[in-house]
Amino acid sequence: MKIYLIGFMGAGKTTVGLELARRLGIPFFDLDELIVSSEGMPIREIFAEKGEPHFRRREMDLLRSTQHLEHGVIATGGGTFTFEENIQFVLAHGLSVYIQAPISVLMRRIGEKAAERPMFRDEASLRELFQYRLRYYKMADITLDIREEESVAEITERMIMQLPKELFGALSRRPGHNG
Repeated sequence: MKIYLIGFMGAGKTTVGLELARRLGIPFFDLDELIVSSEGMPIREIFAEKGEPHFRRREMDLLRSTQHLEHGVIATGGGTFTFEENIQFVLAHGLSVYIQAPISVLMRRIGEKAAERPMFRDEASLRELFQYRLRYYKMADITLDIREEESVAEITERMIMQLPKELFGALSRRPGHNG
């Protein structure tokens, strides 16, 4: 089973995804980190030098490559789940979990790393982008609302509680798994 984490920049997809994968004993993949690694430059530079269309093609290619995984937690980029082809792929190949953070939390987290975020210009444009993407995020199989001061462990625990029970049966039947 593959679990695709979706949500806006700053929602905690990577942080929660790492913990979720650790708890489930399956691999973790971050699409943004894979793009940065394969391109040899930060996302902001990819956008500046090669353009957003190039970035989105790489993102789509890497997303498609996850179909070969048996199990994994995949943190998608904030815009990945806003393209029809990507939405259909995710819904067909795994379970999608929308990590829904309050806009105040997102703004605080993004503000801390604004220089690294190519889609961040100012607060007004960020709110507009968030509103635009929200309709796509709501198509996820599961929506997990996170609270202002909730720890990664608490978020992960609540996410595990919302995952379908069949998932755990599939994980425990893996070769070499002693669960």
